Amino acid sequence: MAALKRLAALSCVGLIATTTACGSSKSTGPVDGAPNVTINVGSATPFTTLDPANAYDSGSWNVYYNVYQQLFTYMPGSNLPTPDAAKDCTNSGVTVTCDLQSGLEFSNGDPLDANAVKYSLDRVIAIKSKTGVSGLLSTIKSVEVVSPTRLVLHLNEPDATIEDRLASGVASIVDPKVYSATQAEPTTFTGVVGSGRYTVQSVQWGNLGSGNQPVELKLALNPNYHGAAGAPQNSYVNVKYYADQNGTKKALDSNDVDVVIQDLNASDVIAMQNNQQLGTGLQVAQGPGGSVRMMSFNTKKAPFNDVHVRQAVAELIDRDAIAAQSYQHTVTPAYSLMPAGIANASQSFSMWTTPHRSDAAVRQQLRDAGVSLPIRFTLSYGGGDAAKEAEVKQIAQQLNSSGAFQVALQDYPGGVGQLQSQALTPGNFQAFMIAWEADYLDADDYISPIAEGDALYNNYNNPSLNQEISQALAITPRTSAEKAYKQIQNTIAQDVPVIPIWANSQYAASQADITGVPLTLDASGTPRWWLIGKTSN
Repeated sequence: MAALKRLAALSCVGLIATTTACGSSKSTGPVDGAPNVTINVGSATPFTTLDPANAYDSGSWNVYYNVYQQLFTYMPGSNLPTPDAAKDCTNSGVTVTCDLQSGLEFSNGDPLDANAVKYSLDRVIAIKSKTGVSGLLSTIKSVEVVSPTRLVLHLNEPDATIEDRLASGVASIVDPKVYSATQAEPTTFTGVVGSGRYTVQSVQWGNLGSGNQPVELKLALNPNYHGAAGAPQNSYVNVKYYADQNGTKKALDSNDVDVVIQDLNASDVIAMQNNQQLGTGLQVAQGPGGSVRMMSFNTKKAPFNDVHVRQAVAELIDRDAIAAQSYQHTVTPAYSLMPAGIANASQSFSMWTTPHRSDAAVRQQLRDAGVSLPIRFTLSYGGGDAAKEAEVKQIAQQLNSSGAFQVALQDYPGGVGQLQSQALTPGNFQAFMIAWEADYLDADDYISPIAEGDALYNNYNNPSLNQEISQALAITPRTSAEKAYKQIQNTIAQDVPVIPIWANSQYAASQADITGVPLTLDASGTPRWWLIGKTSN
């Protein structure tokens, strides 16, 4: 995912407009005995849209997993999808038959049936957002409704990951009466009607540094929810958005928020961990990560339309130094497209660093390939994060000091959303930095969108590789696909449309009276806000 994906505290952001969600059910108090508790979540990753057909960023999906429902979900700590809106599904190769839970309703009382699921999947495919998110449903040929509680997915090819895809944000189920079948809702849309744990009560808009963005999202428990999620530990969640990680830390320090998940500076994480060891300060929780930070190249634009130039960058980047200096060892150097915990991960990109090539050797390789030196290019990135600012400066220094490159930096202070709209979608970039986050926990999710879905905007296409990817997708059990995925990853590493830099761990900081935060930290990246509680009111 894209993680195709972020200066002041909330009180400093100028004029704020409030929009109330017209399509949501309003809750007047705790639901089914849920604690009458409000949890304030701090975030530096605002959503780009509340329409799941048009978003491929973690800020949006964080909300989707709380206000919408999918056929499947991931339970805390599990790498395998569990039925949620679905009762069960049977995968027969190119057909998948799903039975729904009985009595499902949207938050406004409309029935959630097989027609609603078909409508939701069909509209994603029909809208075909420029974000590339519809590619996650590319194996679905058509959806057939058999009865109000049964539907059949007809696939283009066997897909061993279909249940994982149906657990992702793009497969969120929406009310057909509210959402257009052929057009994405506007980015200011707040009339969410889903069937998830929460309803959207209101959105406040303001300026976090790059135009109109959400600055606060208020949620209340959905009284009509029926699914696999555990018992709620709160009744309300307020998500407060800040321009950067400095803002989230200040909000923690001033007790304006109860918890911040992931959006923390590396230096603050280290300091808070030290204080925790001394029995003072905030609680810090750590969990496995599901994202890999990458440099992505525009392979149709000079200088990176030349594979020799891309290979040279892969040879010169010092990941260990970046992890140590820019991130203070809170990340792990990555030589694979996927985190080590994903089955069939291969350290393919180590081919460019073992054995180590000297700067002089890399310069000579480029000259031998007919490349004029120095190679000038601009590296774009989403700003607002001190560690990422340090990272790009360190990368530029490493490449410039080699004598082979002259790197300029282009900051998009609005984060991934601004980077995407102003540079990536129109193709106005040469190389950019992005963290790819798991949509589902399978090797295919780290390969297909990059290699054939163009989710990283690199214009990379290798027809023979695409065929290998399709063949690997059908292999079950997935542990039997190791040989196929090793070959696929070696091919991508040789072509270098992207370069993995580091893999993350997840960190969260919370006030002393907050509980349940570790249940939101696993490789699935599902922020289970309903499991966060408070020991005092």
